[in-house]
Amino acid sequence: MRHALALLGLIAAQAVLADTPASAPPPPMDVHYDVPQDKGPQHVNAVLRVFPVGGSSGWHTHPGAEIAYLIEGEMTLERAGQPTRTLHAGESFMVPRGLAHNGANIGKVPARLAITYVTDKDAPVRSLTPAPQHADH
Repeated sequence: MRHALALLGLIAAQAVLADTPASAPPPPMDVHYDVPQDKGPQHVNAVLRVFPVGGSSGWHTHPGAEIAYLIEGEMTLERAGQPTRTLHAGESFMVPRGLAHNGANIGKVPARLAITYVTDKDAPVRSLTPAPQHADH
């Protein structure tokens, strides 16, 4: 059931994006992630987020999984205890429950992400957290 909810969230995000003009269409999306069913009732939230050039999310965590697809632009994804990843349009990622992370636009155009959150029902979608001491900057 969780897979179905995550898929519905991504489909909803694609529907929103279908009405949004872009400079070039992103590559087709066919991404599969396992989302553990681990904390009781869950909520699925699909959003389109735009990061201005040089903008970042700030270090934060989620009470569940974040699944994202970069539609346009170039970003870095920093995750506590893991190497920094550079993302280009057409790439996706998943951040598991409770993992501190930060996304930053390092490109020359606004970065557009379709994000699906599968989080604990009635919990805040994100909580700010300090940057890990060993984070790459």
